[in-house]
Amino acid sequence: MKIVFTEFMTRSFHHRTTLGAVCGIVLFLLLAVYAFWIKNVILGLLMAFLLIVLTERTLHSEYVISDGKLIIDNGKLSRNKIIEIGQINSCRTMTSVFGLVRYLLITYGSDNVMVSVQPANEIAFVATLKKEKEACDA
Repeated sequence: MKIVFTEFMTRSFHHRTTLGAVCGIVLFLLLAVYAFWIKNVILGLLMAFLLIVLTERTLHSEYVISDGKLIIDNGKLSRNKIIEIGQINSCRTMTSVFGLVRYLLITYGSDNVMVSVQPANEIAFVATLKKEKEACDA
């Protein structure tokens, strides 16, 4: 059996579940239950739909670095965003909400388009991103 190594390797990173996301899920759950309790079906269905979308994005989001591309998958209910790693200009750690939420802000393209990611393992994500960027630039 012969093992062939390619220039690029595939790494996937899961989305970090934050306290704010968990609180949002619980809040929409309580609002949906309350709306159905008071027999407001339309509001209950709306809250249930928002609960499904928020839960889906929280549990199934992942970031894949493969073949010189960063693929941001925000779950089954949204489109994947594909960014060429060679176009990435910067990746820096940011905080918001009084320092409770940490995320990575990635700017890419000639227009410096910004996208935020929250990988569970930030250090390994940035290291892999740098390694792939060096491979793309070489």
